[in-house]
Amino acid sequence: MNMKFFYVFVFVFYCVALLAQQSEWQDYLEKKQFEKIILHTDRLQPADSADFAKMYLIGQAYEGLLKYKDAYRFYQHCYSLDSIRTDMLNMLARVAVNLGKTSEAETYFLKVLDSDSDNFFANYQLARLNASLEKFTEAFYYYGFLLENDPENAVILRAVGDCFSRLNELDTALEFYWEAHKANIENASLASLLINTLLKQHNPINNYVNEALQVCDTALFYNQGNITLRQNKAMAYYVKNDYRKADTLYTSLLADRDSSYITLKYCGFARYYSQYWFNAIEPLEKAFTMDSTAVDVCILLGNCIGKTYDPNRALTYFDKAERLMEPSPFWVEKITQFRADAYLRKGDCNKGAELYYQLWAKDEEKTSYLQQIQRCYASRPDNMSDEERQRYLFITYFLASEILKKPATPELSKELSYLLSVLKKFEEEMFFRSIESFPIITPDNRKNTLSKEKLKELTAKLANN
Repeated sequence: MNMKFFYVFVFVFYCVALLAQQSEWQDYLEKKQFEKIILHTDRLQPADSADFAKMYLIGQAYEGLLKYKDAYRFYQHCYSLDSIRTDMLNMLARVAVNLGKTSEAETYFLKVLDSDSDNFFANYQLARLNASLEKFTEAFYYYGFLLENDPENAVILRAVGDCFSRLNELDTALEFYWEAHKANIENASLASLLINTLLKQHNPINNYVNEALQVCDTALFYNQGNITLRQNKAMAYYVKNDYRKADTLYTSLLADRDSSYITLKYCGFARYYSQYWFNAIEPLEKAFTMDSTAVDVCILLGNCIGKTYDPNRALTYFDKAERLMEPSPFWVEKITQFRADAYLRKGDCNKGAELYYQLWAKDEEKTSYLQQIQRCYASRPDNMSDEERQRYLFITYFLASEILKKPATPELSKELSYLLSVLKKFEEEMFFRSIESFPIITPDNRKNTLSKEKLKELTAKLANN
């Protein structure tokens, strides 16, 4: 009887201690003292792995410390202990998203909806997940379901607007941003988004500037002094071509220590178009210091300086602007290469050859450009025109001559063997036709002749290579 009492006592004591520990951990969790929970993980016993509540608290602590991999491991263990709890599935899905495991996250959220199709969190997260993957049809399905139940939810309305904005359907995005703003007119971020979209869509037909200014005033009533909204209002006046009011607002922002690039740039622009050229110099100089690649800033700054006190210095800014407007040599080469390739693919060897030859002339080490030309003519049918044959002969002869200048490699030897077989056919044709030269045309359309002696000299070198 005493032993029985002892065992009961030990069991009760263990349960009380366990509940006390869980209560302590729950308290740590509520106070965001996650690391205090993690410190206890080194003392876990094998039996603790069967304790759902304890494993769940540890997972939450790891998630709170942004250690999503560890949190995911503990949540997965909790799921193995209890696979029907929707909160556990939501936790797993949320952490999976943070780990970039999008397919797993979607699976978990869908499992939540299998048991609870109205679950707000799962529907919302699935909408966001699909939107992030640019699967907008699926995203609209889940957002639409949520809006049926809560048509004035500003967060969801804004999210739908964001989807349409990413699809570049700004008119539709604008409708949703308007509805979201009506549902939460105090939200400064939402108001700023609506204003920017209105200004983007402003044109002579859709005069949205006055509406943007009304939104600014309403939002500033609830968010007095908000820098972003004040920038929005200044930009609205700038778009409206009311440069003096824009200048006044930008000047006020500068006085309140807003030294952002946008404020400096458009303050300078507003002053320039108000013909306050001298006053425009300072903000434009600061803006150009922050972004020395801004062509528009460079040009207006130079003009302001030229109109006031230093025409020579103005000319240096115009020179800079011209250099900035020159395309990058890298991309010039790339677009020429892509264009040449497109001509060759559609069978226009002459135009493609001309462009590839230009590229080769800039870098004579790149015989691959010459190979592209030669392959195009070689792929033509046997009944190619006389002009095409003349071009074909030139590029084959020229390519072989250029490759011979390079150090020998197995690949180049194979290429030379192929070119020799082509040139030998031309040499045989000269012999049978008893002619001393062939007319040739270069890719840049210069006409010349290739003598039998020069052709035989090259083929001999190729044969001995």
